[in-house]
Amino acid sequence: MRRLSSLLLGWVLLPTLVLWALGSIIGNVRSLAQAHEAYDRTLLGSALVISERLSLVDGEVVAELPYAALEMLRTDAQDRIFYRVADLRDGRYVTGYEDLPAPAGPTGEGPVFYDAVYKNQDIRIVAVKYALLDDTEQRPLLVQVAETLDARRQLSRRIMTESAALQLLLIASAAGLIVLGIRQGLSPLTLLRRQVRARGAHDLTPIDTRAVPREVAPLIHAINSHTERQRLLSEAQARFVANASHQLKTPLTVLRAEVDHALMQTDLDSMRAVVTRLYETTGTTGRLVGQLLALARSEPGRSLEFQDIDLTELARDVTLEMLSAARSKGIDLGFEGGDPLIVRGEHVLLHELIANVVHNAIVYTQERGRVTVIVGKDQSRPTLQVVDNGPGIPAAERARVLERFYRMAGSKEQGSGLGLAIVKEICASHGIELELADVPGGAGGLRVSFVWPSGNVAAVSG
Repeated sequence: MRRLSSLLLGWVLLPTLVLWALGSIIGNVRSLAQAHEAYDRTLLGSALVISERLSLVDGEVVAELPYAALEMLRTDAQDRIFYRVADLRDGRYVTGYEDLPAPAGPTGEGPVFYDAVYKNQDIRIVAVKYALLDDTEQRPLLVQVAETLDARRQLSRRIMTESAALQLLLIASAAGLIVLGIRQGLSPLTLLRRQVRARGAHDLTPIDTRAVPREVAPLIHAINSHTERQRLLSEAQARFVANASHQLKTPLTVLRAEVDHALMQTDLDSMRAVVTRLYETTGTTGRLVGQLLALARSEPGRSLEFQDIDLTELARDVTLEMLSAARSKGIDLGFEGGDPLIVRGEHVLLHELIANVVHNAIVYTQERGRVTVIVGKDQSRPTLQVVDNGPGIPAAERARVLERFYRMAGSKEQGSGLGLAIVKEICASHGIELELADVPGGAGGLRVSFVWPSGNVAAVSG
């Protein structure tokens, strides 16, 4: 695993070294141009000195080549010097090196600098046009002075080497400062690491982002979000364990007592009565376990697997499942719903939602009462209603009956107080609006309404 400081240093230094190499190449070209500029001036000065010592004697060009004209070109590199004077009128050689390369193009009024190869050596040449007065006409002459390039190249290499060395020294200094800056910049992360390591196993509080760099803050926020989800799951698990241990203790004790009582019976009829009570207690305990599991699945922080569900079909199926319980009390259980109504949700939880509300309505409605499940739409929003003509719930109690394990005072029906609490949790996880209200008309009873958000509808087919 690479260190962040090494990664940052690599991303900074590698491009810098590439730029340094590119700069060295460009510097080499520029330094050679600077060397040419410096030496060309001396080369031109020598040509002008030679031009000034040219004269006409009896119509012939005489060149009195001064020693200073060539001495000024001498360097420690011991470059070789070449010169040539020629008559432009007839191209006749006057003095110097006869085969010194001439300029490729015509020579104007100013000096012409050009490179050539002479005697297997690279040379730099300046050509200057000079005119001598010959009675009534001018004699155009061409003066050329050349030298080899050793001194120029040495100067170019020295300029480039010194510049590259200076740049490399600056890069090394910058690298040291970068390393120091990275260490100082990452010091908040080091402190954050120590704080996280010092936390206890159950400490899931958010990490403070005020002291971390702005670039790292999104990562810390993501970690905090993940930690928050873990905290919710941990709390849900703890609540489930607490709820299960609290609610299952009494039913299991009753079951054990009923079994012991059954084992003590010798009469078949007495044993049948005990077994019947045992069967009823087992059913109640099984429903309690189912509710506890449903409550655990609907806890906040748990990821849900939503899918397209036909609300009409699901509500009809749940109603059919509850027919047996309704017939045992002589309750008229009805269903009203037409076309398929597709919503998004988790099938198991929505099934549990409808089942809990219908079961509660059957349990708390008097014998020969009426319970109706209605599926429809309200302004294009899917709705589900469970309406009964039972005793209802007083307005002051409606908020409390949604709490876990709360049962209204004076209630004679058996229950765990989890049904509507589970319904509330499922509604919260699906964005469903829940309302407990009186049945219109003042005849008593309770209407439990569910309204799905409009964006939750996947499709509605006719």
